Amino acid sequence: MKVPSILTNDKLENLYEKRNDKIINLPQQFKILRLGLLPRICQLFITVLKPDSNKKVKFFQFESAKENSVPELLDSPHSLTSLLMSNEVYEKDITSEGEKVAVELKSKINLAIQTRLNESIYRTGQRVQLFAVDHSIKKYAFPNCFYSPESTNSLKQSQFYTNLLDRIIDLSPTKSTVSEEQIDDLGQVIYELIENTEQHGKLEINTGQVNKSVRGLVIDYKLISKEQTSESIGGKDSAITAYLEGIRVDNRTVHLLEISIFDSGEGILKSFSSNSILDISIEDEVEVVEKSFAKGVTSKADSQGYGRGLFNVRSVLDKRKGFISLRTGRVGVYRDFNLQPLIEAEQSPLSLYDETNKLNDNYNELAPVEGLACSILVPLR
Repeated sequence: MKVPSILTNDKLENLYEKRNDKIINLPQQFKILRLGLLPRICQLFITVLKPDSNKKVKFFQFESAKENSVPELLDSPHSLTSLLMSNEVYEKDITSEGEKVAVELKSKINLAIQTRLNESIYRTGQRVQLFAVDHSIKKYAFPNCFYSPESTNSLKQSQFYTNLLDRIIDLSPTKSTVSEEQIDDLGQVIYELIENTEQHGKLEINTGQVNKSVRGLVIDYKLISKEQTSESIGGKDSAITAYLEGIRVDNRTVHLLEISIFDSGEGILKSFSSNSILDISIEDEVEVVEKSFAKGVTSKADSQGYGRGLFNVRSVLDKRKGFISLRTGRVGVYRDFNLQPLIEAEQSPLSLYDETNKLNDNYNELAPVEGLACSILVPLR
């Protein structure tokens, strides 16, 4: 499998046809990364490597000896995900006596990886990254980024994420119209999404179902200038491009928060239903995803939890005319709250639209994936 440096959603989906390849060839960085693709790329690596962590990951252009090359590699959430999920990671081949020789990378930069994971919050530019991993190593089973500094299994509460959002919004060059209440709600949303994936990730580890688990949260501030076309940001004929066109009056500059969440858990269907993917139709699978947005619906065992996470998502995004897309199981769905404002009752499922044909009564069956990839767009004014 060779992942191109210019990646579209269609190209990414086509890569699942090569999921059984023994080697994943990755560019050192992506030349163009469309809005909403970051969690999908991480999910691709998780899906391919979760069942077989001995598959090789090869950064075929990367040279660890170059100055700042390793920190720059670890800046990238998708590179870090592939590094963590694979046991065998290689950099650019060297030539010795006229023959190419493979160069193992992961053990060489292991200390740098550990240093990266020791950082509670990783900031670069106008981006905040948080990673959690569980490789059954006591020190890193509960890293600081999602848990308390004492390395207990106590999650940071919603106020922690509210404060993060506050700081990012304060750094933006525009006066935000997001209210304190809406920021609080977003903090609660992020907390509950993380809480849910953390619970299922630990369950998989503790029951021996997997030996590697990755969870990620990336919050980006995005400025889309008047000179940039919506298609150049969201891709051709995509739901995100249609969303951008809808909120850009006279092609004006847009200020957004892009919240990317991904994990190597069991996905929404298995979280909320006892059925397997093979047992139900694609329409029934979408229905399970839609029901997960209803008030009071929770995937937590023994009725622990209040079912507020995804319900809060829909409430906040409706108020802000935001956008959400999800890739889980065999489905890729979205809701554009600018074009499709909330009309559903609190206890009702949330109508979601197929990413390919933009319909909510005809869904395309995609390649099955692991975990959840979620993109949330929140206009700042």
